[in-house]
Amino acid sequence: MAATVGFYGVGSRAQPYLKALAQRPDVRLTAVCDPDPRTAEQVAAGWSAQVFTNCETMLQEGRPELLWICVPAHLQTQVLLKVAEARIPFFVEPPGAVDFATARACAAQVKATGVVSAVGFTGHYVDVAKEAREYLGVNPVPVALGWWLRQSEEKETATAEHLLWNDACRHVDMLRLFCGDVKQVHALGAGLDRAEGGLTVQLEFAGGGIGVLTCATFARPEPRLELELMGEGWTLNFEGDLSLLRLAERDKTTILRRLNDPAEAHVEAFLAAAAAGDPSRVAASYPDSLGTLAVCQAACLSIGEARAVNLAELS
Repeated sequence: MAATVGFYGVGSRAQPYLKALAQRPDVRLTAVCDPDPRTAEQVAAGWSAQVFTNCETMLQEGRPELLWICVPAHLQTQVLLKVAEARIPFFVEPPGAVDFATARACAAQVKATGVVSAVGFTGHYVDVAKEAREYLGVNPVPVALGWWLRQSEEKETATAEHLLWNDACRHVDMLRLFCGDVKQVHALGAGLDRAEGGLTVQLEFAGGGIGVLTCATFARPEPRLELELMGEGWTLNFEGDLSLLRLAERDKTTILRRLNDPAEAHVEAFLAAAAAGDPSRVAASYPDSLGTLAVCQAACLSIGEARAVNLAELS
């Protein structure tokens, strides 16, 4: 029998997952809730799903077996705590909480209940990212650079800190994937009291490597989402939100284009984990994501206190 699925939020964040689920006969969307009733009705009509005016009612009356949470961070927290307590497997779009203290409380609840969870850091499932991991093997990355130069969808609250926490956390997660745990963070910000601002986050990794992530909230003629990893005799450059990988070596350059659908692969992994009741089968569970959010929190503290912040201070 097909598993029943509920969606809290069916806007642009949800579309890649809805598309992936539409191709699967083992799931059925039965319940929809969105801050925009018209959007909810449009999506629900395509699935013959029931529309609910609030998420709590959807959980009580719709009783979905799985839940996708694709609303902005300030709407995520209470739902996360409720589904964790009810042991309903859930998939949440990053960051998964409005701030670090809340994220830590949610992670503790998820870990205590043992519920299967997934955070939409889909970079773990990008085929060219896996190629890069295989190329690197066990070798450390000496230098890493990242650029997240694209306005947030929530422009009215898009300070640089907001952009880092809600959007560029995806790049932070990928830097951790390739470079390992972060030991220390030093962030510098400009214009943080305005929508037009930016910040630079300097990272010291536990393995000895260093990295820099630059974010900017102001409008650009062309967005720039890139990651560059460098070592002796090689450079790995990801362009277009991980859609292309350029491997430059001394004697050749290899270009690999993403061929898979990372959202589809992530959905498959989450459904398999939920069916097995095994949280370890998901690459980025909610408790796992706390490591990435801790780096973002350290950057915010660094800006506010004008000093480098050791990640051990947040443990």
